[in-house]
Amino acid sequence: MTTITVTVTKATTPGVLALGATFGGTNVVVKDNSGAVLNGKILNGTETPPWTAVFTGTAGPNEAQATITDIDSKGATLGTPIVITETGTGGIPQTFPQSAGASITVV
Repeated sequence: MTTITVTVTKATTPGVLALGATFGGTNVVVKDNSGAVLNGKILNGTETPPWTAVFTGTAGPNEAQATITDIDSKGATLGTPIVITETGTGGIPQTFPQSAGASITVV
């Protein structure tokens, strides 16, 4: 089991909404190290810390990935989604008990 924390950075200049639209939140969807897509979470800035989502994933050899999408109150995409990928080794590689040698006895 792994804990994946995504903290979204908000621009200093706010985006402009279309006439009649209201901001619905920021949807965060994560693909964990096993490659499984986890249920998304919608952030609204009241999280502790703000704009942060925490997911529980499964270990694996892949790099975790998050897609961040601002949405309006009806779920329509605002702007362009952002895709980020974990940097580093890409999670926990799968392992096996590797042979290192042997002995044989004949009686």
